Amino acid sequence: MRTVNARGPASGFTLVEFMITVTVLVMLLGMSGPPLAEFLANNQLVGAKSTLASSIALARTEAARLGQPVIVQAVSGGVSGNEFKAGWELYVDADANGSVGSGDTLLRRFDAPAINVKVSGTSPLIFLATGYLSGTATLDYRLCRTSGSTAGYQVSVMPSGVADVRTLSNC
Repeated sequence: MRTVNARGPASGFTLVEFMITVTVLVMLLGMSGPPLAEFLANNQLVGAKSTLASSIALARTEAARLGQPVIVQAVSGGVSGNEFKAGWELYVDADANGSVGSGDTLLRRFDAPAINVKVSGTSPLIFLATGYLSGTATLDYRLCRTSGSTAGYQVSVMPSGVADVRTLSNC
């Protein structure tokens, strides 16, 4: 008669195999850390650029749709060179006086960009009921990283109200 081994064959990892595996994983993660941080910072910059450009397009569309001026303004708390640090808001300028007052309606608030992204430019930006800018000058907004790469974006809003986005290499 045959006897059966109650323990069966050994399976799993030994402590030495486990420690070698963990060491290799730590080394691989350590090498991928800096490129991953750079990737994330660039994605945050692109996200801020897209949000600003789309909010400008929304303001222009709403001004034309509502037949009233719409103001894009930085939330208070920004500093020179990073005026939009705390985010920005879109208001319907009901009294058409060019500034946000108690009778004006908040259309939308956009949260602050990521901490390593700075957004600078003229505030407020006013779209007339025609969808054109108030004034005849092109207004430029720069989006740059606070450290690291010198690449960034410039969003230019023409007097016609159209926003143009281009890349910068000198942030």
